[in-house]
Amino acid sequence: MFANLTPLLWLHFVAAGLALVIGVAQLALPKGTTRHRRIGWAYGAAMLAVNFGALTTYRLGFGIFHVFAIVSLYSLAMGLWAIRRWRQTGAAPWLRRHRIDMGFSYLGLVMAGVSQFAVNPRFGLVAAMPPLQFWGIFAAVNLAIYAIGSWLIFRSLPARPAPAG
Repeated sequence: MFANLTPLLWLHFVAAGLALVIGVAQLALPKGTTRHRRIGWAYGAAMLAVNFGALTTYRLGFGIFHVFAIVSLYSLAMGLWAIRRWRQTGAAPWLRRHRIDMGFSYLGLVMAGVSQFAVNPRFGLVAAMPPLQFWGIFAAVNLAIYAIGSWLIFRSLPARPAPAG
């Protein structure tokens, strides 16, 4: 299963597993604490390693999975930018933006992991399949995860405060 992974793919795989575990901790533990901030930086570092590994893999050339890695980096960067802006201004929309962006950062990681196990014959769960079947299963799995994950992200947000005035 993992016999022929390059060092960069090992980095990618290990960092993804670490980010999955750290992300669960971030979801479960209280927000706004020093521990949350420290664990958050560990998540950010793991996600940078995940995306570095993804972006430096060119076995099949530059493709859709590289685009997903760029989207992942964007989501991570925007989540970090939002929390920085919230700390500077104290404005609630920045904290909301942080929670949404970091939620989608984690959701993308989950989508990537589940879809890899669902369609990649390397993991032994499925046999190699024709492109139409591969992309059909890939799309169905990811749309389902995205729908459920998006619902969970927005469901977990605190209610918006009433506008002043």
